Amino acid sequence: MHAHSPLWHYLWLGPHAFQLVICAVMLRRKLHRDFPVFFTYILYEAIQGVLLFILDHGASVSAAQYWQAYWLGNTGSIILRFGMIWEIFSHVFEFYPALWEFGKRIFRWAALALVLAGIAVAAYYPAPEGPRLVSGVWAIDRTISIIQCGLLLFLFLFSSYFGLSWRSYVFGIAMGLGLYSSQQLVVSSMWMQNGAYSPNDSFRFSTMGTYHICVLIWLFYVLSKEPARRRVDQIPHNDLEIWDRELSRLLHG
Repeated sequence: MHAHSPLWHYLWLGPHAFQLVICAVMLRRKLHRDFPVFFTYILYEAIQGVLLFILDHGASVSAAQYWQAYWLGNTGSIILRFGMIWEIFSHVFEFYPALWEFGKRIFRWAALALVLAGIAVAAYYPAPEGPRLVSGVWAIDRTISIIQCGLLLFLFLFSSYFGLSWRSYVFGIAMGLGLYSSQQLVVSSMWMQNGAYSPNDSFRFSTMGTYHICVLIWLFYVLSKEPARRRVDQIPHNDLEIWDRELSRLLHG
């Protein structure tokens, strides 16, 4: 559809090449068993990125067909990113089963709320330059970005409470995810203020460049050796053991 510069081509294909390297490293280190959703997301994004690149350069592919493929693929990305939040928190709370049991209930209601919010926005606030479905997907995408930004802030503030090192895989995955989500949240807000859902080149360069940095962060972490996770038993004024016992009593008593 378009002729792009060499930098554009690199920012498009470069991250996906690194994602394939991440997948290979995770398979070799058997990290895909510990982080199956993250592994699936990385592989999915690599395949989707290459397919969209082929469609973008296909002479027989119209702009409408490309954007239909883009939004369909983006829907899958949204589902996987929400799954990554679930996976990250399952690792954070792995030593506190009652806290995680409580968290799972919150996640179920949050997932339902996201779907209903997307349907409502699609029905009552259709995109000015696109189909109703785009509005719903866009609303869910922005909500997921907000949750991911909150996740990053949560881990920064409470990582030491849960015995997480900044060199842990969980911390690295959340850092890359939160950075990209922060940028997506800013850009999507600007798009919606302008009433347009087709970003210009400056927005695209910003998004592609930020995503490239996130992929490099993930690559750095999977290539690094993770320190042993320590269990925190006593925390001043915030005893997680007490929280865990009390929640267990409430949930099963």
